[in-house]
Amino acid sequence: MTVTFSIEYWAQPHERLTLVGRAADSPAHSGAQTLPLELLGEGHWQATLHLPSATSPLHYIYSYRLTDETGAVLREEWRIPHELHLPAGDTAVFTQDRWIDCPEDAPAFSAAFCDILGQQAVAPEEAPQPGLTFSVHTPALRRGERLLVTGSCEALGSWDPKKALPLTYRGQGRWSATLPASVIGSAPASLRYKYLLSTDAGYTYLWEEGEDRWANLPDSTIYPYCYVQDSYLHLPSRPVRTAGLVAPLFSLRSDTDWGIGDFGALREAIDFAAEAGMHAVQLLPINDTTSTRGTADSYPYNAISVDALHPIYIDPEALPALPSEERKAFLREAKALRQLPAVDYPRVLELKERFLRRAFELQGKADLTSEDFRLFYDEAVAWLRPYALYCVLRDQFGSGAPSDWAGWEAYDEAKAAAYLDDVAHAEEVGYYYWLQFVLDRQLQAVRSYAEERGVFLKGDLPIGVAPHSVDVWMAPHLFHTEQSAGAPPDDFAADGQNWGFPTYNWERMQEEGDFRWWRQRFERQARYFHAFRIDHILGFFRIWEVPRTQRSGLLGHFHPALPYSLEEWQEKLAPSFPVELLTAPLVHEDELTARLGDSFDDLLDSGYLHSTALVGLYQLTYGEQADYETEAVQRALGADVAAVLAELCTETALIADPYKAGHYHPRIALERSRLFARLPEEVQNRWRAVSDDYYYVRHNELFRTTALLRLGALTSHTRLLLCAEDLGMIPASVPAVLDELQVLSLELERMPKAFTPTGWARPDSFPARSVATTSTHDMPSLRGWWHSLSASEQERYYREELLLTEEVPDEEALYRHIIEAHLASPSAAVLLPLADWMSLDSRLWLTTPAEEQINRPEDPHHYWGYRFPRSLSDLQAAAPEWRTHIKHLITLSQRL
Repeated sequence: MTVTFSIEYWAQPHERLTLVGRAADSPAHSGAQTLPLELLGEGHWQATLHLPSATSPLHYIYSYRLTDETGAVLREEWRIPHELHLPAGDTAVFTQDRWIDCPEDAPAFSAAFCDILGQQAVAPEEAPQPGLTFSVHTPALRRGERLLVTGSCEALGSWDPKKALPLTYRGQGRWSATLPASVIGSAPASLRYKYLLSTDAGYTYLWEEGEDRWANLPDSTIYPYCYVQDSYLHLPSRPVRTAGLVAPLFSLRSDTDWGIGDFGALREAIDFAAEAGMHAVQLLPINDTTSTRGTADSYPYNAISVDALHPIYIDPEALPALPSEERKAFLREAKALRQLPAVDYPRVLELKERFLRRAFELQGKADLTSEDFRLFYDEAVAWLRPYALYCVLRDQFGSGAPSDWAGWEAYDEAKAAAYLDDVAHAEEVGYYYWLQFVLDRQLQAVRSYAEERGVFLKGDLPIGVAPHSVDVWMAPHLFHTEQSAGAPPDDFAADGQNWGFPTYNWERMQEEGDFRWWRQRFERQARYFHAFRIDHILGFFRIWEVPRTQRSGLLGHFHPALPYSLEEWQEKLAPSFPVELLTAPLVHEDELTARLGDSFDDLLDSGYLHSTALVGLYQLTYGEQADYETEAVQRALGADVAAVLAELCTETALIADPYKAGHYHPRIALERSRLFARLPEEVQNRWRAVSDDYYYVRHNELFRTTALLRLGALTSHTRLLLCAEDLGMIPASVPAVLDELQVLSLELERMPKAFTPTGWARPDSFPARSVATTSTHDMPSLRGWWHSLSASEQERYYREELLLTEEVPDEEALYRHIIEAHLASPSAAVLLPLADWMSLDSRLWLTTPAEEQINRPEDPHHYWGYRFPRSLSDLQAAAPEWRTHIKHLITLSQRL
């Protein structure tokens, strides 16, 4: 078989076009073949591929790339591949292609918007037949619309839309139709044509914009199979508008849950969303966090595996029932846990693990011999085996930290394989295989259920992984384990944040397969979700790193960064000032005596403190907070004094860069420190200028190119709808990068990203390519925020933000005004926390406003045990008009 590829592309003299293709069922990497194209003139490139004759039709996918003379890739097509469904036997095929660039409305081609909102019936590909096949890509059409093609020949209706050829939807935004050879007749060699839309009734037509399309057709006696493959439909932009709810899975209730939300409760949330006119349900992370089996494991962002799901979310009702008396006993315990106001995480996990062990005895061992399990295992083997080994060793040693596993501190591939394949460990290893198999099957079933109901699922991709996770244990070289990820100070955490996660060694990740580690994470998310929130997307631009030896987020620095040498700092601050003293904690005598009293004199003789050339200022001998936690220092100083000195470690002006010796970062927010007030006025003035430039100007280009490299390599390979969590200290380059990559931003009224006269961001100013929300799990709910405002602030918000002149209404009406403003915003999606949807009806205010906050980020030991006061069905029963009210508001905002 011969396939001739033809494409128009105007390249520079030193540039070349290459085709990269493979059979659809062959491996993406090892199965690919490249084919150089020849320039025939006037931007016309062509190449012929010789394929062995096949006994059955072949699905061939390919894309084009632009290279220089050395083969270096200059440009590639977007993620939508060209597709050919080739006939069996020995024949000739011709295809005229168009270059597929990233469309201006890329999110509309995502799985969430294209597959779920469109709800078009997907027709399987038909057997290839001789003739002329057209194909084109378009975002989801509206219900009742059809796509047609007409043109300058009789077979295409001679420009009469009533005689146009209807196209069939093939999925993922692709439409195609074939004119059989028998009806083509004497079609001209150069064919003009256009696509158009019609309604079911066929009374109105929407034609493509711009000039007619053209196709240069070869002799059909030489090429009986001819394809015209276009890129995108040229229609006016029709923005997507949708709405949905956000809820942690652990917080959902159902009539059958076992003290925590599970995949059964998730189905109920999907039902509620569909019946309320919503199209989205967003969750917090649901990866396995089981390390201690205590309350610390409730933290959903501290996953022990970026791939494994948490067994605590298995729906017991979806598993085969236990013998009657056993089942009754389990259900009695489950009922007691279900009635608690919050999740009792350790008890819930213990009960579910006991149940799952028993279910494995009855059903799991048989499941492991099934064909379904074999298929799952083959797909998951790369992460499943290390994860199962981790779990077995965690249970064996009673610790989730590999550093506590004698002989297993470092991961050894050969040793791991021998252990996992040893029949002596088969049952315990098989148990953890089976748990992930059950989770996979249950969540995939929920995903399918959501699709049937016209709802897309949105997951959450944490920026960090636990320092003791399987991922770090297996590949420590991909992480900076001596650093901890966090966040600089903000209005919610004046001391900054230290999350405890290792940071990524992005350079090694790029070297090892062009960020393959990250691309595999995205692929796993796509197995269960249609969209996901990229937690702290700013980490793809730069991450706030805090040395493991420090605790306060104030002692962190950005990476990558452009720190100054000590000589440069000397020049920038003051030629005569001893800047080397600023590289360690400096504390004034007055502060020390006020905090330590008589202990100050003892410190002078202890060696933990020494005087400096600056009058009244003393330098701490140890500048790392971890030093004050050691047994020796605690014994020498006493716990109280050690705690004070540890806190005073933040009185450091210059933070050493761990990657470039002799270079330093300015300590963030030093202007609010005790030390800053003691510096000479000249140094203070220069510091303000240098620090402001350092944090808001100096790194903009570095952060931009860094994010484009990292995110660009990932966004072009996924159909997931990507949504950024871009809150906090935002580099100036972030909006432009998100816009270029078409990642949806996150917009909050109470957290404006630019100066506003009122201090709030108006929803009508939100960008169209964004997700709007009223609050997040890290902040007070809508009710909690309103109650935190003073009476004068409430009055000002009502007048200046909502622009209303009448009397401030009751709370219920106020929340309706706020939600209406968000629904009316240009944002593509308005996804509100369930608690904020509940604010619309006072009958659902079953807890105090403060109790609705899920997480308190300023508390590193916060217990994530929040549960909604009732199940969704009970809430609906308590306020029958609530769901109808929501649907009415969504309908008025044209988000249906």
